[in-house]
Amino acid sequence: MKIFRFFLLALSLMIVLPGVQAQKAKNSSKKGKGNYTYDITFNIKGATDTVVYLTLNYDGKLMLRDSAGPSSPGVYHFRSNKKTEMGFYTLVAQKRVQYASFVIDKIPFEMVMNMDTTSNPELITVQKSPENEIIIDFQKRTAKAQREISEINKAKKFAENKGLTDSVEVYNKKMEVVDKEMKDYINQLIENYPNYLFVKMQKAFTQFDVPEFKDADGNMDNEARAAYYRTHYWDNFDLGDGRMVFMPVMQNKVKEYFERVLQYQEVDTINKYVDMVLEKCTDTLTYQYMINYLSHHYESSKNLGHDGVFIHIAKNNQLKGKCFWMDEELIGLYRQRVERQEPLLIGQHGKELLIPDTSDNWHSSHALPKDYVILWFFDPDCPECRKETKKLRKLYDSLQTAGTRNFDVFAIANDCTPERWKRYVKEEGHPWLVVGGNKGNIDYLDAYNTYETGNPSMFILNKKRDIICNKRIPIEMIPTFLEQYEKIEANKQKRAGN
Repeated sequence: MKIFRFFLLALSLMIVLPGVQAQKAKNSSKKGKGNYTYDITFNIKGATDTVVYLTLNYDGKLMLRDSAGPSSPGVYHFRSNKKTEMGFYTLVAQKRVQYASFVIDKIPFEMVMNMDTTSNPELITVQKSPENEIIIDFQKRTAKAQREISEINKAKKFAENKGLTDSVEVYNKKMEVVDKEMKDYINQLIENYPNYLFVKMQKAFTQFDVPEFKDADGNMDNEARAAYYRTHYWDNFDLGDGRMVFMPVMQNKVKEYFERVLQYQEVDTINKYVDMVLEKCTDTLTYQYMINYLSHHYESSKNLGHDGVFIHIAKNNQLKGKCFWMDEELIGLYRQRVERQEPLLIGQHGKELLIPDTSDNWHSSHALPKDYVILWFFDPDCPECRKETKKLRKLYDSLQTAGTRNFDVFAIANDCTPERWKRYVKEEGHPWLVVGGNKGNIDYLDAYNTYETGNPSMFILNKKRDIICNKRIPIEMIPTFLEQYEKIEANKQKRAGN
């Protein structure tokens, strides 16, 4: 049984200490003038470290925030009057092992922690910080529950090997009791200390019940349940508390929601929930974290249509002056990105290209007879272009022979001299239309942004010559893609009652 895994996530982070040099660290215990932001003492029985590190959790890593040498044997004192983030911290030993984890829940912050080098929570005591006393108690209860589960599991496996099914059931119930006791304990923490940062993290880990929606025929409506889950996913997570950015739960919840729960939703649906989440980020830290994550995730995503989510985010946030931390140069890059990409999003009408062939006869990308048109931008001297074009030729010929070819190819030879282009066309003898050179009704390289995407580039247009694919997909997947597109369109028509 997978019990307590989520309870312990906060205690199992990878240690990353950027910029830590081999030389002895500067002791932060020197008292400065003025008010302090934190004053923390660790009394570590048996510690011989010449330096220990104070690290902050961020995005699944521990970032170095301070270091200190011993003020006396086993005593390490951290004091600072510099700006300090509130969140989940870990004291890391000289040999990169974790001594203890705690939260800085307010500024100024003061704490004394007594422990030994084993980091056994049973031997840890805390003074001057009630919230961190709760954390130590939580660790003690979790360790106890783990021991109980381990003992029950051993007995259960023995019973299974002996074929004692009744005993196995008894042990399963015992594990359920331990699990319930731990959950009840956490629920009591949530009720008694709702504003404690560590308790907010535990609440964020808790699951919520999804109602059993039924359709008109009385069957389970899984789509309604999924929509409820998407809508209420953040109910137990306080996105209005900026301290949560520096808690281990943040990265995991964000990645699960956008990279699993919403991964294969339609663009309009993703945009709806992106807006919903950003509206909940009433604190500037959570808003900044979410904007940075979402912008990078959807701009770099390989999923078709996700560039549309990126454009939606940029237009409604970066380009509306909401991202105060970005300078004008960066905002200008976002504006340029939107201007170049928005006309090429899926659903936009593809710009018509009028370009001559090798005989100087002009052709329109929109006047071809088949329902679908593949715009194929290539360079005759590009090895990748030649390899992919051969694959396209093989697919084209096989579908032509089978009588199932439902697309035309409008191939545009770009980034080459007319002589090379014409020689290539003569040598290859492709069955589709090949145009190119430096003539055209518009700058076709700019119109389809191939200056950035490079060669080869692919766009697929439907019967209305709207863009339905704006990036290169595996050639062999083109028939499947078109088949799925037609099914999706048929379902849309059905839902619309047409």
